Amino acid sequence: MHVKVVKLWYHKNPAFDASQNLLHMVLMDEKLHKIQATIRDKLISKFAVSLHEGNLYLMTYFTVVPNTGMNRVTKHRFRLLFQYKTFVVSVVSPRIPHSGLCFTSIDEIDQMTKDYNFLIGLYKLCWDHYWCRKERDIASYGKLIKAVVLEVFTHGKKVQCNVFGNACDLLEYDNLQKYPRSPLIVLESFKIKAIEGGVILQNVINVSRLFINPNIPDSVEFLSRFSVASYGFSRLGTNDLGY
Repeated sequence: MHVKVVKLWYHKNPAFDASQNLLHMVLMDEKLHKIQATIRDKLISKFAVSLHEGNLYLMTYFTVVPNTGMNRVTKHRFRLLFQYKTFVVSVVSPRIPHSGLCFTSIDEIDQMTKDYNFLIGLYKLCWDHYWCRKERDIASYGKLIKAVVLEVFTHGKKVQCNVFGNACDLLEYDNLQKYPRSPLIVLESFKIKAIEGGVILQNVINVSRLFINPNIPDSVEFLSRFSVASYGFSRLGTNDLGY
């Protein structure tokens, strides 16, 4: 199949075997259908060098398994497991120009009344709305990590967003104040947790990503509704680990 790698990340689960590394991808075909693929630890060195986000590939020979688990990033009922005989070759083709980014509205999120194991693709927050920020340290697997709690109020609705780990650095006051206008924050692959009276968005370390003013058409269109279409965009503001 011809596919585009629209997301790629490494993931360890410290609750189980912290030494076991997995390489995950979201693959998208010409019809914009997406499926998650996983490479186990022993095969990562065989494939990782040739796989890059945004590139197109011809891939064949997988094991197909049910798409289950707590941190699914596609709604496809199956996922792919790479095997030693899986064939991967880079191709040059204009047939999949789409970025693969899909945005979820605040209304869609607000209507969810139970925990959602599918990680939402992308969510936009514009700080032209009223918001407040709280910072604290929390315990995670025997370590203290930084946490930032954002509460965003828009159109009479409130959404709480919990951000843990290195992504907090992007939300430091000094970092946000360097932008000439209130920045656009984009959340990728965040978990939805239902609480009494609403929902919480929460990042998953090593999986979720947070961007500031990403240079994509969706951001320009979104900001145009706030009369800031001429806003100068920065490059993606994520750290090397992709938190």
